Amino acid sequence: MMETEKPSSRADVEATFKKNRDLSDFDLSSLDLSGIKLIGFNGEKMDFSQANLTEAVIAGANLEGANLSDALLNDTLVAGVNLEDADLTGADLTNSRWLGVNVSGADFSGANTAGAKASGVSWSSAKVSPEDIPEALLNFPVWLPALLFGLVALVLILIVKNRRTKD
Repeated sequence: MMETEKPSSRADVEATFKKNRDLSDFDLSSLDLSGIKLIGFNGEKMDFSQANLTEAVIAGANLEGANLSDALLNDTLVAGVNLEDADLTGADLTNSRWLGVNVSGADFSGANTAGAKASGVSWSSAKVSPEDIPEALLNFPVWLPALLFGLVALVLILIVKNRRTKD
């Protein structure tokens, strides 16, 4: 585990991220990281408090015990992330998307979830669930992939048949 570090700028964060995927205990509080892509890393107990993560992508990350209190996560994609026991009190999650996120023991007290959507998130397992649970993402009917596959197969069969007729 690394000692607590405090990068001074977004460029420092990006340079560190390129060199090291273990960012446990990193202090990114109050930094402007809007639009950043943080994918595939260990960020156990990271401090994102009051950070601007607007329009960011956070995916495939372990953020167990992370501090995201009062962070801005507007329009952010959070996918395949472990937020077990994380602190998201007062976080702004407006219009964010949550896919397959573990929120067991996480605290969402006072979090703003207006317009947020989620799939594969068990909000009831959180220590404190958001006051307004994010809407479910559009769920496609079970038969839709079979229908699409069938249509593609039909088009391919017609193309092959049409070529054989021309020969």
